[in-house]
Amino acid sequence: MKNLSLSIQKYILGVVGIILLSCAPILFTLGSLFNFKLFFKEFISVCKALITPSEWHLSYTSLTTMETIPFSLGSYFKGPYLYSMTILVLALLFSLAVSFIFAVMTANSKGTFKKVMARVSELFTAIPDFTYIYIIQIAVVQVYLITGYRFLSFYSLGGEKVYAAPILCLSVVPTILFFKLFVVLFAEEIEQPYVDLAKSKGLSKMEILIRHCTSNVLKSIFYQSKSIVWLTLSSLLIIEYLFGIQGILYYLRNDFSPKGITFILISIFTPFYIFYQIGERIVNKGETERNVLFEKIHVPLFDKEQWKSIFLMKNKKSFQVKLNPFNNLIFKIPLFILLSLLAISFGYFFLYDDHIEQINFVYDEAGKLLSRAPHPPSSSVIFGTDPYGYSIFQQLLVGIKYTILVTLIIATVRIVAGYILGVIYVFFLNGKGRKIINSIADGMHFLPLTLLVFILLVPVLTTSMGTWETTLGERLFIQIMIMSLVVLPVTTSLIGNEMNDALKKEYVQSSLVMGGSLIWIIIKHLNPQLWNKLLLYWTQHVVQVLQMFVHLGILSLFVGGASLYEDSPYRLVPEIYELSGMISISREVFTTKQYWMIIPPILVFMLLIYCFNKLAEGIATKDLRKILKNKQKRKSLMVNEKSENLTEKATLPQNFNRVYNRL
Repeated sequence: MKNLSLSIQKYILGVVGIILLSCAPILFTLGSLFNFKLFFKEFISVCKALITPSEWHLSYTSLTTMETIPFSLGSYFKGPYLYSMTILVLALLFSLAVSFIFAVMTANSKGTFKKVMARVSELFTAIPDFTYIYIIQIAVVQVYLITGYRFLSFYSLGGEKVYAAPILCLSVVPTILFFKLFVVLFAEEIEQPYVDLAKSKGLSKMEILIRHCTSNVLKSIFYQSKSIVWLTLSSLLIIEYLFGIQGILYYLRNDFSPKGITFILISIFTPFYIFYQIGERIVNKGETERNVLFEKIHVPLFDKEQWKSIFLMKNKKSFQVKLNPFNNLIFKIPLFILLSLLAISFGYFFLYDDHIEQINFVYDEAGKLLSRAPHPPSSSVIFGTDPYGYSIFQQLLVGIKYTILVTLIIATVRIVAGYILGVIYVFFLNGKGRKIINSIADGMHFLPLTLLVFILLVPVLTTSMGTWETTLGERLFIQIMIMSLVVLPVTTSLIGNEMNDALKKEYVQSSLVMGGSLIWIIIKHLNPQLWNKLLLYWTQHVVQVLQMFVHLGILSLFVGGASLYEDSPYRLVPEIYELSGMISISREVFTTKQYWMIIPPILVFMLLIYCFNKLAEGIATKDLRKILKNKQKRKSLMVNEKSENLTEKATLPQNFNRVYNRL
C-alpha cells in the first residue's frame, strides 16, 4: 500500500510538471514575454479543464473550410493515438528481439564477427535517424521503377495507414542501442563465478548465455531501457512527420494550446509510467535511492589550510594527468577533424565575411539559358545550389561553426549546471528533496525530448509578422537556456548519484573523519573520480543536441529563428545559416529527387556525430581498462595470498629427514 501511494504521488508530480511545461510557451510569446501572471492564470485554467469532463477534447483546423473543429479524446485515443503507439511499441519489441539475437551471436563468437559488428554499430550510430527513412523510400522507388512492383507503402495518403516502413525505420536506432547494451552486459555476466561452475558441468557457451545469463541481463536491460525509450519517442515524431502520419504530432501541431499540449503529453506519459512502475514491482527491485554520506554530519565548507594546499605547485601535475587521455590516437583523430572544420569555417568568415553567392540562372557564352535554380553540382558550383540559387558548399562553410559552437555551449551548460546542482543534491538536500528530483527525472524519460523543446521554442523562433521583437542574441540565449534546462532534472539526478557512489570509497570517508572540509573533499576526492565520467556525459549530450537540431530542422525550427520570405509565404529564411536549417527542405528534396541539397549537410552531421561518439568511446574504454586493471590486481593479490598460505602449509617440518629415513 505504501508503494502504491508513493507511485501515485510521483505520478501527480509528473502531471504537475507536464502542466507547467505546457503553459511555459506563454512566457516566451511576443506581447506577454515573461508574463508570470498570465502563466499562472493559464496554469489554473488547465488544472480546471483536467477535472471538467466537458473540456476533455482536442481541436484541429479543417483544411477545406479553415474552421476549428472539436475532436473528442475518445476519438483521439481510438484513432491517431492508437496508431502512433502501435508503431512505437512494435518498433521497440522488434528492436529488442533483433538486438538480442545479434548480441547472443556476438557474445558466442570469436574474432572477426565481433569486430565487424562493432564497426557496423559505430557506423549506424553516426547516421541521423531520419536518414533511414530516405534510404528506404529511395529503395522502394528504385525497385518500383525497375520492376513495377511496390513492395512497401511508405507514405500515408487519404487516411491509409502504413505500418511496416515506419516500424522498420523507427527500430534502427533502438536496435543499435539495445545491441550495444546487451553486448556490454553479456560481457560482464560471462565474468561471474557461476559461469565457471556451469562450464565445469559441461554446458556450452550458448546454453550458458541463454539459460543463465539472459535472465540477469534482461533485468538490467529493463532499468536501462528508459533512456532508449526516451530517444525513440523523439524519433517517433519525426517518423510521423516524414511519413505523413496523422498521429500524435499532427494533433499537437493543430491544437497548440496549453490544454491540448497537456492532454497529449499526459497520454504519452501515463502508459510508460504505469508499465515501468509495475515492472519494478515484478522484478522485486526497489527504487535506487542511494545513501548520502554527509546527510547527518556537519562538514565545514572551507578550511584555510586545506584551501591553500590545493594550489600548491606539486598538485598542479594531477590536473595534467587528467588530460592525458587526449594524447591517445583515438582522441587525436576526431579532435583534429573537429578543430579543422572549425578553423575552415572561421577562416571563411575572416576572409570572405560569410558571403554566400546566389546564382538564379546559368547562361552559356551565347547567352542561352542553360539552367535555373536549383543547379546540380558542377565544376563552377561545388555541391550545387538550393532551390533559391544559394551555394550549398558556401552554406556549409558558414554553418559549421554555428552548429558546433552552439552545440558545445548547450552541452557544456547542461553538464556544468548539472554538476553544481548535483553538489546541492548530494550535500544540502534531504531524502524528500532527492526523491522529488528523482521523480521528476524519471518522468522526463517518458516524454519526447524533441517534443518538449519544440513546444517551448515555437513562440521564440517563429514569427508570423515577418519582423522580430527580440534580437538575434536574445533568441540564441533563450534557445540555449531552454535546450539546456529542459534536461536539468535528469542531469542533476545522474551526476548526483555518481557523486554518491564516489563518496562511499573508504579513503573519502577517512578524509571526513580526519576533518576534511567540503571544498577539499570535492576538489581532491570527487573531481578526480568524476572527471572522465563528466567528459563522457558531455560528449553524449553533444551527440544528443546534434540529433535534436536535425529533428528541429525537419520541423522548421532553426537556430536563431527564421522569418517568412517577402515574395513567398511558404519560404522560411534563417537568421543565421546553420546546418539544421538545410535539413528543412528534406521533404521537397525527396519529391524532386534533387538529393545533392540534402546529402552534404547529412554527411557533415554524420561526421560530427561520429567524431564525438569516438571521443565518448575512448573515454569509456579508458575507464573500462582501469576497472579491468583493478580486477586483475585484486585477482593477483588473491592468488599471491593463496600461494603464500599453501606454501606455509606445505613447508616441510624440521624432523622431515628423520621421518623419511624411518619410512
